[in-house]
Amino acid sequence: MSSPENHPTGNPQDSTRPGSGSKPSSPAAGQSRPAGSQPAPGQSRPAGSQPSPAPGASSRTATPSSDPKTAAKSSKKATKPKSAKGEWGVFRTVVVLVGLILAGFGAYYLITGTSGLPDTDIGTPSPTLESQFRFFAAMMVGVGAAFITIGVKFEWANMLWMVCLMVFIGGIGRVLSWAFSGTPHYMMIILMVIELAFPAALLVWHRYIAKTTEIRNEYAARG
Repeated sequence: MSSPENHPTGNPQDSTRPGSGSKPSSPAAGQSRPAGSQPAPGQSRPAGSQPSPAPGASSRTATPSSDPKTAAKSSKKATKPKSAKGEWGVFRTVVVLVGLILAGFGAYYLITGTSGLPDTDIGTPSPTLESQFRFFAAMMVGVGAAFITIGVKFEWANMLWMVCLMVFIGGIGRVLSWAFSGTPHYMMIILMVIELAFPAALLVWHRYIAKTTEIRNEYAARG
C-alpha cells in the first residue's frame, strides 16, 4: 500500500484554484499584463503607461481640419470692404444724362446750322460761317458721346477730367464772345453759366465719392 505522502487527499487541481474572496495574483516580474487589464487595487500604474481605451472607442484622436484656402476665404469675406455702389450709380447716371444733352444739342445744330440759333436774322448765311459752325456742332456731339461712354463703362473715369475741361473752356469762349461782341441771347448766357459751373461741380462730386469710398475701405480692412 502506498503511503499518504505520495497521494494527498483532495483534487490535485484545487491547489492552483484561488479560494473564494481571494484577490487575483499580480503578474510576476518581467511578465506583461494582458491588454485591457486594469491594475489591482493599491497597485500603481507603471510610469509612462497610458490607460487602455474603452472597448469600441477609437484610438485616433479627432483633430479639427484646418484648410488654408477655406480660412483665407472666410477672413477675406469678413474683411471685405463695403462698396459705394449706390453713390457711384447716381454719379454715372448724371454723367450719362449730361452726355445725352450735349449730344442732342450738337446733333440739332449739326442739322440746322446757324439757322437753329435763337435771335439770328441772317437772310443768307455765310458758307464759311456755316462750315465752321457745323464743325463745332459735330465736336459737341463727340464730347457728349465721351460723357456717355465714361458713364456707361466707367473704365476711363480719369478721362472725365479732360472732357470736363473741354466743356469749361467752351464756357470761357462764351465769356470772351460776350466781352468782345456784346450781350448774346439769354439762352447763350444760361448755357455759359452751366458750362462754367457744372464741370467743376461734377469733378468735386467725383473726388468726394472716391475719397469717402477709400476711407470706408480702410476702416473695413482694419475691422
